[in-house]
Amino acid sequence: MLVKTLEILNPPVISDKDNLTIAFKKINERGIGRIIIANPKVEGILSTRDLLSIFLSFCTNGCTQGNLYKLSTVEASQYMTSPVTVITENADTLEAITLMVTRNFGSLVVINEQGIPSGIITERELLLEFQDLDPLFPVYHFMTKKVSTIDQHTDLTTATKQMLRRGFRRLPVVDEDKNVLGIITAADSIKSAAKSVTKLDPDIFFAKTVKDIMRTPLVVIEEDRSINEAASMMIEKSIGSLVILDDAGKIKGIITERDLLIALHYQIHLSYVGKLKT
Repeated sequence: MLVKTLEILNPPVISDKDNLTIAFKKINERGIGRIIIANPKVEGILSTRDLLSIFLSFCTNGCTQGNLYKLSTVEASQYMTSPVTVITENADTLEAITLMVTRNFGSLVVINEQGIPSGIITERELLLEFQDLDPLFPVYHFMTKKVSTIDQHTDLTTATKQMLRRGFRRLPVVDEDKNVLGIITAADSIKSAAKSVTKLDPDIFFAKTVKDIMRTPLVVIEEDRSINEAASMMIEKSIGSLVILDDAGKIKGIITERDLLIALHYQIHLSYVGKLKT
């Protein structure tokens, strides 16, 4: 399958002269969570993680309208990641999967023959490849068993810092008895941060707790279900993770889009090696 059959067309793109306010306004477009800086060829990229880190760096000891105004006037190109690893529209999706797994990327910018960005491909689009694969592996083979959680009353700033520090994109939310209530994601944090920046109102972000923005209800899956089913559920519900519970209803594991992409990479290469041996 070719990349152009799965790419998201017309992704959020800004120029190298646009300021961070524009980046924050566009970051939530279509749920992609990445901003391409191009002029017209790709010059850099800003991710949700990048923008959250920038946002918090301007508000290290409390946050004022002045802090947010200062942030909003900075050119996005000063903080972009560059150079950017790209992939062509006519590349095979296996190349995209391999690049994303081996380089630990959550997405790839797709370019046309002129080198201009035409789209973006993320982990979620690539999970559609499971539709053509036999269900060989259960969820428990690839789920994370040591799950970090966060208390519902934790402030949003602390929760966001925890995700950034530990490289997570999501944290299940629990109550005092460790019962799972919902989940908070980096995408949830960036929505509040973007509103805070565009409205120059620190309280939109800094006055919030996890409970205020967490997503409910939590979507769960049994550990003996196939990873193919897990991929279908994530695609259908437009979510990035599924939680596995034990018999007492406590959290036992979590499987994410990232885990499934790794599983997809493994299964495709397993099939390829098998064909070589025969």
